[in-house]
Amino acid sequence: MYIQMGHILKTLFARPYGGLVNFKLGTMLLMASGLLLAACGAPASSEAGSTTTNSQTASTAGPSPSSTPSPTSTGPARNARGNLPKKIGEVAAAGGSTIDSSTLRFKVTSIEPITCDAPYAQQPVGIALAVALDVETTADFKGAVSVNGVPEMTSFSAYHWKGYTPTGTRMNQVDTIASQNCVADTTRLLPSSLGKGEKASGIVILEVTTPTGTIAYDGAGMVSSGWEWEYPAR
Repeated sequence: MYIQMGHILKTLFARPYGGLVNFKLGTMLLMASGLLLAACGAPASSEAGSTTTNSQTASTAGPSPSSTPSPTSTGPARNARGNLPKKIGEVAAAGGSTIDSSTLRFKVTSIEPITCDAPYAQQPVGIALAVALDVETTADFKGAVSVNGVPEMTSFSAYHWKGYTPTGTRMNQVDTIASQNCVADTTRLLPSSLGKGEKASGIVILEVTTPTGTIAYDGAGMVSSGWEWEYPAR
């Protein structure tokens, strides 16, 4: 192509048309040749090139993250409320990096409806639940509750519990007058507070509004979140 264009220009300028005419024609041909050369030399755009680039980007981007909650290196998976779901008889713990090293260990052994039989007991508007617990603290335990001026205690009283309906709606209150004065035999009740180096078993009574749902214990200040159990017990 370069040889042919040079030959044309040489012939044009050699003919007797006059310098100005020949110059104008030559200039036009040079401009046209420049456009042709530019068109031939420019890289072509292609869908294949775009596809290759997108394919490489997609292959290095990695899989999309899953929306399913899963355990992480910082601990077991928590639910949307930030609590750890537990089953009946499953150990829960606080005050340590593992269950074995924890200074507080406990488990819910049953969740059952209970009839309030205390003299002059106010009958619950909803349903009274007896939550049975086994609790143990070590000699190094340091709770976050002060009781009668004694620091570093903990409590499982109804005040530290919450209730949720099957749709996830929080119950306004589970620590009611009916739950506080429900049973005639108060020796069945878990102590209202516990310190270091203690073991205890007993029930905590909650008043819930639905026959099925979830109850949650907030840890009485020892942890930033808590634990949950479904009822009826499973």
